[in-house]
Amino acid sequence: MGRSTVMRLCLLAATASLATGCTTYCSATDAKLSQLRRGMTYAEAAEVMGCNGWQMSRAKDDTGDVATVEWDGPGSRLAPRTQLDFRNGRLLSFTTGRRFGL
Repeated sequence: MGRSTVMRLCLLAATASLATGCTTYCSATDAKLSQLRRGMTYAEAAEVMGCNGWQMSRAKDDTGDVATVEWDGPGSRLAPRTQLDFRNGRLLSFTTGRRFGL
């Protein structure tokens, strides 16, 4: 992925966060992640995180609905991200990592 593509994606993410009407920046922190518990509903997890995340994927398989929702952080705003995985509306797990292969 070229540098200009990465910059466009960053600009798109920043624009999307402004379009949601958030007046404060919402991101994952170590303190928030420590409060997440397997089996929480999406609403409970979003409350812990302080805002709704961005739905990255949604699918249906033999065991039900599966969705991945993403938040920025923890850490600097540019590349870190946290993804929460839900099955049938309940938190299965979360992972943290870097976007764009950085």
